[in-house]
Amino acid sequence: MFLLLAVPVISFSQDKDVVIRIVQNESVKLTDFETDLFMKKKQFKVQVMLDHAEGVYVFASIRDSVYRFTENSPINDFSYLNLLELRETDTFNTNKELNLSETGWSYWSYNDSLKWHSFNRNTVGIGNKRVVCSKYIKELHDVATDKQIKFKDLKSPLYLLFIAVKEYDETGKPLKELMRRKVKITFGNKDDE
Repeated sequence: MFLLLAVPVISFSQDKDVVIRIVQNESVKLTDFETDLFMKKKQFKVQVMLDHAEGVYVFASIRDSVYRFTENSPINDFSYLNLLELRETDTFNTNKELNLSETGWSYWSYNDSLKWHSFNRNTVGIGNKRVVCSKYIKELHDVATDKQIKFKDLKSPLYLLFIAVKEYDETGKPLKELMRRKVKITFGNKDDE
C-alpha cells in the first residue's frame, strides 16, 4: 500500500518545470505568455529556476519579429532548435552579454557535471535536480554584425522569447514544449518615467 502512495509522489517530483524572473529594481515573475516591462537603460538580470530541466532556449531581438510567435501557434523550427543554437561564448556569464539574432537561439543551460555553463557561477541548488541560475545582462551582442550594443545607445525595445522543452527523442531532437514566455522590454531614462 505504501508503494502505491509513493509512486505518484516520485513521478510528480520528477516533472520538469522552468520559472523565469526579470530583475532590475524589482523582480517580475513571468507567469503570462506575454509581458511588457519598462526598465532603465542599465544592467538587469534574468533568473531561471530549472526543476528537472537542463535549460531554456532564448530568442532575443531588437526587432519585433518575436511577435510572429503566438501563445499556441506551432514554431516551425521547433524540432531543429538544437541545430539553431548560437555558439555560446559567454561562459559563466563573464561578459554579461545577451546574443541578438533573427535566425538563431541561445540555449542557457546548467549541468553541474560540465566544466562550464551559460549562467553566472553562483547558482543556488534547491533540493534534488532544482537550481536557480542568474544571467546578468549589461550589453547586447548582435550576432549578425558581431558588434556590442550598449543600453545607452538602444533606441528600440528588446524582445525576448523563452521556450523550455518537455520531451526530446533519443537523438536529442525536441519533441514537446514545456512552456513559452514572451517579453517586450522598453528602456528609458529616469526622466522618461
